[in-house]
Amino acid sequence: MRRTIVVIGANAAGMMAAISARGTDDGAEVTVVAPEIVSYRRPGIPGLIAGYISEASEIRIFSAQTLARHNIKYRRGRATGMDAEKKTITIEEDGKTDSLGYDAAVIATGGNPSLPKIPGAEKRGVCTFTTFEAASEIIEMAAKADNTVVVGAGFIALEIAESLMRRGLEVYFNVRSRILRRLVEPEVSQFLSRKFEQRGLKMLTGEAISEIGGDGRVEYVVHKGRKIQTPFVVMGAGVKPNVKLAEICGIELGPTGAIKVDGRMRTSVADVYAVGDCAESPDLHTGRFVYSPVGSIGALAGRIAGCNAAGGGEETKGFLRAQADEILGMQIFSIGHTSTTAKEIELPIEVYDLRPPARVEGSGAAEKFETAKLLTDAEDRIVGAQLVARHYGSQYAWQLYRAVQDAEDRDRFLERFNSPRMRIAEAMAQVVRSSLVIESPEQDNFLSWQRAFSEKAESQ
Repeated sequence: MRRTIVVIGANAAGMMAAISARGTDDGAEVTVVAPEIVSYRRPGIPGLIAGYISEASEIRIFSAQTLARHNIKYRRGRATGMDAEKKTITIEEDGKTDSLGYDAAVIATGGNPSLPKIPGAEKRGVCTFTTFEAASEIIEMAAKADNTVVVGAGFIALEIAESLMRRGLEVYFNVRSRILRRLVEPEVSQFLSRKFEQRGLKMLTGEAISEIGGDGRVEYVVHKGRKIQTPFVVMGAGVKPNVKLAEICGIELGPTGAIKVDGRMRTSVADVYAVGDCAESPDLHTGRFVYSPVGSIGALAGRIAGCNAAGGGEETKGFLRAQADEILGMQIFSIGHTSTTAKEIELPIEVYDLRPPARVEGSGAAEKFETAKLLTDAEDRIVGAQLVARHYGSQYAWQLYRAVQDAEDRDRFLERFNSPRMRIAEAMAQVVRSSLVIESPEQDNFLSWQRAFSEKAESQ
C-alpha cells in the first residue's frame, strides 16, 4: 500500500524530513505544505539585508530539481487545522480551503518571533526578520534612515546589525544582559563587546530599552533614561515555538512550551512527528529534552522523523548543538553546553581557559586564536567548548567538536591538542572531510557544512 506522508513546514527540519522519508521508502507519496513560494534557509536572511542576495531562491534549501528527483511534491498553502482521528490536514491557499489526507505527518512549523514587552512595541517601524517579507521591510526602512536600534543577543541579531552597518547606518545594539549569553561565557561576551564597539557597533547593554516612543510610528527609544532618536527598531530577541497546529489536534506540549517528542521524534498523537523550532529535542550529554531552536539540530531531527514516518526505526539518544559565525572580523564557535544552558538543566560544570597549542607544525597559516573555553562535567569530561579567532578558526574548532561529541577526558584532550604531531595541514584536511553539522548564518559556511550532511544522509 502506498504510504502518504505530509510534512508541514519548508524549513531545514521539514525539508530534511521529506528527503529522508523518500530515502526510506521510495514508493511513498511525500508532500511538503508551506506558505512560502520556495523553501529557504532563515539564517540566510541577513544576506538579503546586506545586499548579497536579492530573492529567496538564492538561499533555498533544496532546488526544484532536487525535489523532483526525489519525487517530492511542494504545495503552497497554510496548514490551519488538523484532525488526528480522520488523519486530515486543512489547508488554506488564496482564500480557498482544502483537505489533505495522510498516513503519517511531520509538524515542522518552526518558531514565531519573540517580542519583548516594551511600551510602544506595536508602533509602525518595529520590525522582525524571521521571514523574507519582514527582511524586505527592513531594507525599505534602511534606505531612508541614518541609524537604527537592533534588539537581541544571538548570532542572527548581530548579523543583522553588521548588515545594516554595511549599508552605512549607525547601529545601536541593545541587549538586556550580555551578547551571546546562551552561547558563550561572560568573559567571552565582554571580549566580543569590546571588539564590536571598536568596529563601530554602539552597544546598549545592561538593561532593555524601556520605551519605544513616537506618534503612531517609531521616533525614538529610551535606554537607561537616555533618549535615542531613530526611525525604526529591529527586534531579534529569539523565537518561541509555533505550536498552534499541535494544540488544535491535542498534541501534548513539554515543559518548555514546545511540542513534546521522544527519541524517534514521535508526538503524543499516533503517526504524528514534530521537529525543528516547534519541538523539543534531547540533549546529547544528559538525554534531557530541551528547547534548542538551531537549524542543524532541526535537520538531524528531521532526518529521523522522516525515516520513521516512512516506516523506519531510527532513534537518537541526543543531539549536539554546534553553531558558528563570523561577525565584524571575529570567527565565533560555540559547541555543546555553556554555563547558562548547563545551569538550566542542573548539569554541574567547570569552566577552563584553553590556550593555543604550545607548538604547531606547519606553514605560516598557523595563527593563535583570540580566546577559548572548555567546559567539563563532574567527571572532567568535556561537554562544551567556545572559540574566538580572527583567522583559521576551523583548524581548532573541529578538534573541539570531536572532544565535546565524544565527552573526552580533559587531560587526554589537552595532551592530544598540544601534540607537536598535530599539523595545520592535518587539521584542515579533517575539516574538509568532516560531515559535522554546524549552524552558521553566514551563507557559504552553512552551505558547506549542510551539504556534507545532506550528501551523507542521502547516501545511507
